[in-house]
Amino acid sequence: MKKVMALVGLASVLLLNGCIAVSSKESPKQFMDSSIITASVKARLAGTAGLETLSINVSTLSGAILLSGFAQNEEQKRVAGRVAETTEGVQKVINNIVVQ
Repeated sequence: MKKVMALVGLASVLLLNGCIAVSSKESPKQFMDSSIITASVKARLAGTAGLETLSINVSTLSGAILLSGFAQNEEQKRVAGRVAETTEGVQKVINNIVVQ
């Protein structure tokens, strides 16, 4: 039974591994770097006072960050952009956060 479960687990991992989308504009290393940058920006946004309750989407491509989502005021939008700009590895920030 343990062998069957191990085989099912291995097959699942192999099948899911094929579902990872890699941009044609990034090498696998660049993709991993972008993933790390995205995670860092998200963690810093979640840990920043006044931003922790906002739903901000973060996308990264070759060091360029795209922020999208909604903020309650201009200050939150500005702070989110500044947090992203000062994150290690970020080269450019496109702040498309909409103030409601």
